[in-house]
Amino acid sequence: MTKEQIKEQFPDATEEQITAILNINGTDLSAAKKNNVDPKVLKQLQEDSAAYKKLQEAGLTDEEKIQKALNDAAASKADFQKKSNRLDVEKILVGAGLTEDDYKDLIDGLVSEDAEASKTLATNLATMLTKQKEAAVQRTKEELMDGTKGGSGGTGNSGGGGEEKPDDVKNAESISFGSVSKEAKAAQDYYK
Repeated sequence: MTKEQIKEQFPDATEEQITAILNINGTDLSAAKKNNVDPKVLKQLQEDSAAYKKLQEAGLTDEEKIQKALNDAAASKADFQKKSNRLDVEKILVGAGLTEDDYKDLIDGLVSEDAEASKTLATNLATMLTKQKEAAVQRTKEELMDGTKGGSGGTGNSGGGGEEKPDDVKNAESISFGSVSKEAKAAQDYYK
């Protein structure tokens, strides 16, 4: 950074302020250069580290080599078990209707080396979510039913409002099959 660049950004800055900014900038650059590792040096260090590990392994006794192989195998087994449990947990969650976006933040907390514990946690979560979903659907159905008028059909009358029934409805209600009402019997007798 130059004095001209500082003056452009801070036109009211004094010479002392400009000098202070340049000093701070210079100090930051020096520190960054000290902490920066040359790529050639880094590559050489990595090669040396790999060679050192090989020398270390060559100096191990047979018992130490066997122990190292057992430790590596145990680590691989634990890693495989976690991956297997993760697949089981994902299967349970997908079966409950969740997508990867739904469970991506939770799955690491559900998966462990213990298969039963992982499955139990996933099943409990899936059950809880399913119950909440069913409750939400039920509440929605109830709210929709509460929002409808009446339930008697076409006219929207609830049937008990004391309103006069049309003549055709009265006539249909008065018709009886199999037995004759008193009014109908009186009408028949009148025409005899």
